[in-house]
Amino acid sequence: MSPSVVNETHTSDAPTSKAAPDRYVYEPYSDIPVEENFVSPTFDESVIGFPEDRRPTRSGIVEMLAVVHLLEAAGIPCCAVAESALIYYGTGRLRNDWVICVPNADLDKASALIRSHDTAYSPFRPSAMKALRGMHHLYPRFKFIGVALFFVLTTAQECHIRCSPENFERSKTGMPYPKLSIYAQSLLDTNNLVDLDDLVDGMNLSVEWGLENLQLDGSFDAGWGRWKIETLRQAGASGLELPLNLESPRSRRETWEHTASAEQKKKRQGWKLLVNRSTRFWHEGQKDPRLQDRDFC
Repeated sequence: MSPSVVNETHTSDAPTSKAAPDRYVYEPYSDIPVEENFVSPTFDESVIGFPEDRRPTRSGIVEMLAVVHLLEAAGIPCCAVAESALIYYGTGRLRNDWVICVPNADLDKASALIRSHDTAYSPFRPSAMKALRGMHHLYPRFKFIGVALFFVLTTAQECHIRCSPENFERSKTGMPYPKLSIYAQSLLDTNNLVDLDDLVDGMNLSVEWGLENLQLDGSFDAGWGRWKIETLRQAGASGLELPLNLESPRSRRETWEHTASAEQKKKRQGWKLLVNRSTRFWHEGQKDPRLQDRDFC
C-alpha cells in the first residue's frame, strides 16, 4: 500500500499541539492533567480505573460496540486497530486500551460526539503504561464512567490505512476490523515489525500469501516515518532523531519474505518450540481464529 493509496497527506491532518514547559503535554486532547507521581504505572488509575468501577466482561466488547454504533450512526466509519486487531487475528497480545481508527477529517467530530455523551464517557489522561513521547498522547482518550475500560480515538493517517467500510471485516460479535490484507499492508508500510511478526504468527501467513495479497514493490513508507517524527517534535518531544532506515528504507519484499519464512516462524518460538505448533500462536490443524466462537473480540 503506497502513500497514494492511503490518499492522506503526511502533515496537513496531523493533530495540532504545543508543548508546556518542563513536561511533555499535548493539546487539544490532553486537557486532563498528567499525574507524574505514582507508585507504579500498573496500578495507576489511568490503567486500572477507580476502586468503585466494575470490571468489564468479555474484554469490554459490548461497551465498545456501543461506541462503534454511536460513531457509525453519525456517519463516521471506524474500526478497531492495534492490540484489538492483533487479538482478532489470533495473537496472544494483551490489551490495555481499545484503539479506534477514524478518518483524519472525522477525528474532531468523533471526539466531540463522545464528549457530548458525558453520562457514559469521560475524557481521560493518557495511560501511565504509555511512553510520554509516544503517538498515543496526541489523540483523545476516554474512560467509560463507572467501568474500568478505556479507549483511544486515532486517525487513518496514524494507522496508514484508508478508513472506509470496504476495507473492514466484522467479527462474529459485529466489531469492525481492517481486512487482513489491509492490516498486514499497513504494518509493512509503517515498518511495524513487532506487530507484523505477531500478525504473521497469529494467522500463520506464508510468503506465498503475501505475494498474492500484498503490494511488495518498493520500500516501506519513509515519508510516513518522517511525518511521525515531525509530529512528535512539534508536540514538544526532544532528542528525536530520524532513524537510519528512513534514509535507505528496506524493501517490502525483503521484509515480508524474511518475516513470513518458516525459519523465522520457528525462530520466534525460541525455547518454547513445540512439534505441534506451526507458529507461536497457531497449533497444527487449527482453523482460522476468526471462525472460532470468541465473544471477546
